[in-house]
Amino acid sequence: MIGPFPTQIMERPADFNPPDASVIIHGTLEERSVIPDSWRAGTSVEFVEIFEDDALTSFRTGGRDGEQITLRRRGGLEHFWDQFDGREILVDYTGLSHHIWMPLLKVGLEVGLNIKLIYTEPETYQFVTNPRLSDFFDLSEKIRGITPIPTFSKLSDPKSKAPVLVPLLGFEGTRFKYVIETLQPEGLDIIPVIGVPGFQLDFPFHSYRGNADALSLNRAWENVRFSDAACPFALFDTLVEIGEVRATNFLQISPIGTKPHALGAALFAILHPETELVYDHPVRKKQRSAGAGRCHIFDVSEFVRSRRTP
Repeated sequence: MIGPFPTQIMERPADFNPPDASVIIHGTLEERSVIPDSWRAGTSVEFVEIFEDDALTSFRTGGRDGEQITLRRRGGLEHFWDQFDGREILVDYTGLSHHIWMPLLKVGLEVGLNIKLIYTEPETYQFVTNPRLSDFFDLSEKIRGITPIPTFSKLSDPKSKAPVLVPLLGFEGTRFKYVIETLQPEGLDIIPVIGVPGFQLDFPFHSYRGNADALSLNRAWENVRFSDAACPFALFDTLVEIGEVRATNFLQISPIGTKPHALGAALFAILHPETELVYDHPVRKKQRSAGAGRCHIFDVSEFVRSRRTP
């Protein structure tokens, strides 16, 4: 437990011991998302690997030709979770795309499962050989475009309140620019969040440099907020504070930064359904990072229960 938040931190993934009879849902999009051998030592732990495709509407389990789960139908996700009822669920979302783990988390929480999410930091990121100002790290191949994340629907009456954009910034300034160009918000209606402290000491500086053009163009740098890059629950509280200050607006949150920040955004949207998630669905490069750093275990069910209790 770190402070008031239900978080465990291990120096490396192998230091974590999955509970007996638990279920680990995982993907393997990059090196650090590969399940450590020590986790498989316990024969009572069940591992369910998720296989993604480019459709953004489904995933498969049990292999590339295995059972297909449709993300747009709540019933399909409920059926997926039914088979694990009564067991502790661990979702290692390090190697899963947002359009996969966010709907799984939302429906899992809504049906009352006890869910913890696991995230492993990268040891290093892949630098670009000849970088532009907004691209220091070689992280994404392309952007698919802004479309809704399944089960997180658009606002039914967006005219009732004006939006304020809250981009959760990472290193990729081109993605921040794309979101701004698509939504065209006013500078005063952009409240960026940068991860401070970062996973590593220099990471916040890379975030500033990578997003410098967009921050300057809209004078959005005047509104920058800071929140621990590795803590979804701290980010949740930052969003609560922004929502209170801009109570006459609704929040459009763009989770283009760290995975823990994206989790905080998803939890906020789940508990504040008037919120809209704005996501550009990048195709991540396979070799974008190397090595595995600290491993975080977030007890999201405990956090949600604490925030729903009067």
